Amino acid sequence: MKLSRRALTNIVLGVVIVAILAVGLVLFLPRSASSSTGATQLTGTVQQGTVSTTITASGSIAPVREVAADFAVSGTIASVKVAVGDTVKKGATLGTLKTADLTDAVTKAQRALTEANQAVDEANETVDDAENDIARAKKDATSKDEQTRAQAASTLEQATQSRQSAEDKLEQAQDQVTDAVEGVADAKADLADARLTAPIAGLVIAVDGAVGDSAGSGGASGTSGSSSGSTASSGSGFVTIADVSSMTMTAAIAEADIADVEVGQAVAITFPALTDVTATAKVTSIAPTATSSNSVVTYATTITLDSVPDGLRLGQTAQATITTSTSAADALYVPAAAISTASDGTKTVKVVGDDGTTTEKTVTTGVVGDDGTEITSGLSAGETIVLGTVSATTAGTTGTGEHGGFGGSGGFGGFGGGTGGFSREGTGSGGFGGGVGGFQRGNGN
Repeated sequence: MKLSRRALTNIVLGVVIVAILAVGLVLFLPRSASSSTGATQLTGTVQQGTVSTTITASGSIAPVREVAADFAVSGTIASVKVAVGDTVKKGATLGTLKTADLTDAVTKAQRALTEANQAVDEANETVDDAENDIARAKKDATSKDEQTRAQAASTLEQATQSRQSAEDKLEQAQDQVTDAVEGVADAKADLADARLTAPIAGLVIAVDGAVGDSAGSGGASGTSGSSSGSTASSGSGFVTIADVSSMTMTAAIAEADIADVEVGQAVAITFPALTDVTATAKVTSIAPTATSSNSVVTYATTITLDSVPDGLRLGQTAQATITTSTSAADALYVPAAAISTASDGTKTVKVVGDDGTTTEKTVTTGVVGDDGTEITSGLSAGETIVLGTVSATTAGTTGTGEHGGFGGSGGFGGFGGGTGGFSREGTGSGGFGGGVGGFQRGNGN
């Protein structure tokens, strides 16, 4: 019998749909199924080990100390002895200034000192002359000659006034000497300051100046744990040096967590840019005041690395895990799901005996960790405990597996229709699409 083209098409389509459904049944069959509804008890065992509570935060790597060094005297840069990236020792020459003006200043200061010393000598001579006049006048005052005695009285008065004036000039000259001595010392110090040396050993991270530029008077200023990844300073110094013998990071800890953070707590650090590189560290300081950004209140917490890993660079991102509480290394612990808490605060755990019976034991808890809760009394290591129960269902009902239940059969002549593929949410809705020709549309439930 010869079939029409339409009949052949329907047969082919039917065969294709049956094949697709057969493949779907194989690929998406749930991992476990039961023909009748029941409950499966989930169990675990009491574990032994360290229980810890942690807080995570991120930040960037900074040197333990950073110092911006500048010439203590103003002048014109004569030489630059370092470049960004150089490692320098304490006392190494960083740069120099032109010294012609500074040398002239030393010469002038020394000349002023010489003149001041001469003024002192002259004032001393004047005082000595006045003292001699006074001595002669006093001697004449005892003469038998009345005229001599009268002249002596006048001479004594004049000599006394001269001595007072000479002593005043001597005091002024001595002050000039003191000022001149200081002037010479300052001029020589300025000349010495024309050579800038490294105040600390470390890594040069900024050089702000070139030969011919004006520089000074800044001295040296430093910060602790400051973050800097730049290669040019902001004018705070001629050369900026980072002490990289130790490194830090500053993490912003939320106000909800900061009460649990203390100086000295252990920290584990990872670096997103460095594969398989980790570091241990400690909390070394906590800011006493908070900062707020986008209504989020945080406290800057400084974390200092115990050692510097190879390849670590300033400014790199770091992820810190702060251990805020921890148990003994041999503590017992169970998942939080295993613990039930009564209205009076009593905590219990269901324990499965060797014969399969379940009993309820009262427990005392300790550290509530990230991976479990410490049990300080009431349980023993290795005991089997109940974690909860799950329901097992039959095909065509609400599923609990990864792919959910299957849509029910739509009736003779086709498979249950639906609006989508197999559900991943456990609702069981949706089978394959509606039938072709004589295939019936089912509701897929």
